[in-house]
Amino acid sequence: MKNADSIFIFAGESQVNIPYEAQRGVIENSFKKASGRITKVAVTSVQDNMRQFLTSLDNIMSSSPKEIGGLLLDEVEIHANIDGKGNIGISGIAGAEVALQGGIKFILRRKL
Repeated sequence: MKNADSIFIFAGESQVNIPYEAQRGVIENSFKKASGRITKVAVTSVQDNMRQFLTSLDNIMSSSPKEIGGLLLDEVEIHANIDGKGNIGISGIAGAEVALQGGIKFILRRKL
């Protein structure tokens, strides 16, 4: 796989200390030290999984109420993670842990 055709996914510990060398540039050995496991996934796989995730999210959100208790539901924040195979899903309950793990953050705002 060419670099443009793939993307690195870091899996492993929730808190990672990234070495100084990795902060200054991409050095593969530094990444190995920074994460328990690194996988290379085809961009097309991630694209397909992202499309499926967002389509499912659209189905959920389109049936949600526009008002709750007389208040307008204006914005929804969703945290998702991506696994070593490129699968994308909604993260667990603890938002603080998600921030430590990284992942994907979607902020959806209702059109006016």
